[in-house]
Amino acid sequence: MSKTLETAIFLSMNGKAQDAINFYKKHFNAEQLMVVTYADMLKMGDKSREINDENKDYISHSVLKIGNTKVMIAEDTMDANEEYKVGNNTSLCVQSADLEEIHQFYDSLIADKRVRIIVPLASNIFSKAYGIIEDPFGIKIQLSFDERLK
Repeated sequence: MSKTLETAIFLSMNGKAQDAINFYKKHFNAEQLMVVTYADMLKMGDKSREINDENKDYISHSVLKIGNTKVMIAEDTMDANEEYKVGNNTSLCVQSADLEEIHQFYDSLIADKRVRIIVPLASNIFSKAYGIIEDPFGIKIQLSFDERLK
């Protein structure tokens, strides 16, 4: 196992991500490490969602550090086919700066017939390898290569 491997808590906030970020910064002295809005994604060439005045400042991805724990916050649930509700708004995000390790985890997980693939592991605008699965217990797990962990 690599020394860069980490697991973070991921919270989906259904349009209230910035409020949640402000709340955790205020009450836990959380350090904001990163924030990417829908408008930022569009500027980076991602045209996967329609951007308008109402949602342009919505959070596509953010990372806060609370003590030694990272908390990621965004607007959307992991499965776009699910309606938002408390219960499907959390997931685990397993990250590593070891690309091969992320591929090994993904391959191992999808070999289990009980695992459902939500987003196949692939390169995207923010990661050389990113995917989402649902484990046999209903937990969504994001897998992500993140070279910043080196």
